Amino acid sequence: MAGRLFSLLERSACAASIAPALLSLMLMLMAGCGGGSSSTNGGSGGGPPVNPGSGTAFQGTVNHGTQAVSGASVQLYAAGASGLGSAASALLSTPVSTDANGKFNIPTSYACPSSSSLLYLVANGGNPGLTAGTSNSALTMMTAVGPCGSLASGESFEINELTTVGSVAALAQFMSVGAGANLGASSSNAQGLGNAFAKVANLVNTATGAVPGPGLPAGATAPVAELNTLADILSGCVGSSGTGGECSNLFAAATPSGAMPPTNTLDAALLIAQNPANNVSAIFGLLPGTPPFQPPLTSAPGDWTIAISYSGGGIHQPSSLAIDADGNVWVADYDTSAVSELSPQGAALSPVGGFSGGGLFESYGLTIDNGGNVWVTDQESASVNHGQGALTELNSSGTVLSGTDGFFAGGIDFPLAAASDTAGNIWVANWGAGTATLLSNTGAPLSGTAGFGSGQLAFPVALAVDADQNAWFANSSGTTVTRISLDGSQISQSTVGSGPDGVAIDAHGNVWVANYYDNSISELSSSGSVIAAGYTGGGLYRPKGMAIDGQGNVWAVNHLATTISVLQGADSSAPGTAISPAGGLGASAGLSLPFGIAIDSSGSVWVSSFNNNLVVEFVGAASPVKTPLLGPAAQP
Repeated sequence: MAGRLFSLLERSACAASIAPALLSLMLMLMAGCGGGSSSTNGGSGGGPPVNPGSGTAFQGTVNHGTQAVSGASVQLYAAGASGLGSAASALLSTPVSTDANGKFNIPTSYACPSSSSLLYLVANGGNPGLTAGTSNSALTMMTAVGPCGSLASGESFEINELTTVGSVAALAQFMSVGAGANLGASSSNAQGLGNAFAKVANLVNTATGAVPGPGLPAGATAPVAELNTLADILSGCVGSSGTGGECSNLFAAATPSGAMPPTNTLDAALLIAQNPANNVSAIFGLLPGTPPFQPPLTSAPGDWTIAISYSGGGIHQPSSLAIDADGNVWVADYDTSAVSELSPQGAALSPVGGFSGGGLFESYGLTIDNGGNVWVTDQESASVNHGQGALTELNSSGTVLSGTDGFFAGGIDFPLAAASDTAGNIWVANWGAGTATLLSNTGAPLSGTAGFGSGQLAFPVALAVDADQNAWFANSSGTTVTRISLDGSQISQSTVGSGPDGVAIDAHGNVWVANYYDNSISELSSSGSVIAAGYTGGGLYRPKGMAIDGQGNVWAVNHLATTISVLQGADSSAPGTAISPAGGLGASAGLSLPFGIAIDSSGSVWVSSFNNNLVVEFVGAASPVKTPLLGPAAQP
């Protein structure tokens, strides 16, 4: 069975712990964070405060490595709700100061905008162990706290270089330069921001300042040495007077082309997180001779993306994946004919062997409809439809909705890909028959007995749906993509590169196609006219799965290069220009035959790694996307 997957898609590959109940509680607390306007002068952030002047008292410590930072100014913020990187609300009328041991106390005098408001701490200045009376004005560090309503009296938080790196990595897409006072999301993306705050606990323990965090699920692997290295690099500036080469060198190396250099360590960390391929060697060269956080990397990485790998919930030879409205990640497990589900924090929500039954067989493509139901293409079928495959539908709990054998009417024939439109209709690419099947949300065929497009599709392997409900199919055998209207009456073809193997549609309706054999990506207009025959660079090599992020950037997995690539999208001044380096992103992330890709509402990029049974998350690497994906990618 697995051999068929390689023959169809791998082509030359052979030759060349948080409990679910606790997670649900966390997400419930985080949902709906913030509303209305916010300010940095202690404003309410929108709406009446909860229990005015009756906040929960807690404490913490500010350290440079293990050295106490005395005299630091510590402010408590509630994340903003007026857009990405919007101004946060300062909750303390007067910031508190750290004592000689770096300790501080947050009194009860603050008021949260709401119990679900997401809080974080920022420390500015202070003496990191230098001559008495010295203060480092470039010292700015942070740590995520979480929902206001979940704070326990007397709880303690650490603020150091590691909590700064871990918090920034998870929250980078919600931050803008501004010494920590700019962190927020639109009110329509409370879920994404809440999930991002919870993700901090995968990377760092905010109570102790160590890595990894207590939220990292069993069996998952976090890049501990890379996190330590980034913290060590920040420490050179944090532990200085702020006026010497330690800070000026860091600020220069962290600055991307055309940007203003940062003036503090938090903004430097943010620029590195948001531009992970920028000046990598120069930044690594700032590693101190005696790093305070051990162990660090022994050589410069290919980039500074932060990747976590997950293996729970029955993941085995994962192919396609998709993300639901809550941020849960659904994965088709090809070899075990099952479906896995991970929480937004990567914890297994499916049983050890995944969800099975209902005709699941060689699970391949996967999509989620507007009701949160999961549709899986069964490449072949054990006992129905002459063995030529079916579709299995599951609800959000993993219960089969499509009967014992799945849906197979309407011309289903070795289906490899599926996509849902905004109305809940399901389009299917039939590799075997070279046709397209359209099913209603009840599984009834809408495309006749034989499907649409006979003779006009050539071994279609991927598809995407545009805003007009047209479906675009990548024809792997040839050089074309085919567009089919909702009623099947209009069919047209556009010429792209060789071996189209992935397709995605941006907010403008532009169609982006991964050309497997050309190592390129084509761009078409919404009408199918060619805008660019093939963009190259950025590490593109045998590109396959594709995704568009909230800024319109184009992401692709490099199936035979164990990396991912990202290009500037249609909104940029230079569409198709590589953002990823020449070798691609994530060379050290452990990908092996990467297959599918999806972006969540927190900005994390999720990739299925077929050959080593992993799902890899590039934490906070992309602009957030509304999920589930119904038609073109859109901002939440």
